[in-house]
Amino acid sequence: MKKFAIAAAALVVGTVSASAADLAARPYTKAPVPVAAVYNWTGFYIGGQVGYAWGDNRTTEFVTATGLPTGFTRGFNADGFVGGAHIGYNWQFGQFVFGLEGDVEGADIKGGYRLANLNGTDFRIDTQASIRGRLGVAFNNSLLYVTGGAAWADMDHTYVFANTLFETVSTTRTGWTVGAGWEYGFTPNWSARLEYRYTDFGSFRNASTFSFPGFTYEHDPVFHTVRGGISYRFGGPVVAKY
Repeated sequence: MKKFAIAAAALVVGTVSASAADLAARPYTKAPVPVAAVYNWTGFYIGGQVGYAWGDNRTTEFVTATGLPTGFTRGFNADGFVGGAHIGYNWQFGQFVFGLEGDVEGADIKGGYRLANLNGTDFRIDTQASIRGRLGVAFNNSLLYVTGGAAWADMDHTYVFANTLFETVSTTRTGWTVGAGWEYGFTPNWSARLEYRYTDFGSFRNASTFSFPGFTYEHDPVFHTVRGGISYRFGGPVVAKY
């Protein structure tokens, strides 16, 4: 009887061991991979900007009838504040961002000179605009870019005789502008920027009819401008990167 009990116990232990060996091993579960957010610059955007412009201009005198210079030339500075709105669209391909942007601004850029005899030239820009391409490299929500294109400005040159006669000639000039900037996306749709641009409106001539009849004056305005701005982008959400 004792031998039977020992044999039965051995049989039970063996059966339990075999059943435990047949159980599947607990599956290994890998820890979840963190999800990194990637800023997407693609989309249509609008915004506003303000800035300060400074530059050079020059008045060079010619005889209207012959086109020959009289030998008189006088350079002067002009500066002032600018501000307005911009609109554009970005396309992002990998780390590169391509865009097209236009802006229009009011301006209070002024300059001029007076000679000892109180003759002189006054200069002013009150509106300006541009349309430009943009090419940038994105580091997530930070964008470094260059920009360039066409620029326009409404310019007034006032020819002053003895500080008593004032003849204003208004001209809309077309020129070119290039620059660079940094834009930072501080929310998925809002970004701020800081930008520098150089603008050259070329050389052109205005003929005087009553302040200095018979004479024509050549000008060549160029400007440096620093702007700060803010933009709101429609679409282009932050996307997940695994």
